[in-house]
Amino acid sequence: MKHEKAKPTKEVVESNQALSNPSLEELQRSHHILEALIAVLPPHSKEELVDLLQTLAAGNGSPEAMNSVHQRALQIVSDVCKPNPPQETPSPEHGQATGERRQRDRRQR
Repeated sequence: MKHEKAKPTKEVVESNQALSNPSLEELQRSHHILEALIAVLPPHSKEELVDLLQTLAAGNGSPEAMNSVHQRALQIVSDVCKPNPPQETPSPEHGQATGERRQRDRRQR
């Protein structure tokens, strides 16, 4: 029994065309996002990301190599996009309260 290849539906064909032919608005939006991302990268990461994106755009390489390049590019982007945890620095009021408490403790002795 032979299996026939499933023919793509009209919706799938249109979807693939939309992905391969983005609109001007989508290209501009992507460009602005990329500019903002590159602006916040440290110099060494910026150079690495540009090289990785050029490699991906060229598409010259084995699927394994391209996957590795893709994963590294994603890692750089995700490192930049991670929210920074709030760093807890004691406020001046906190330091004053601690100092006053110590003085009271010394007086009570």
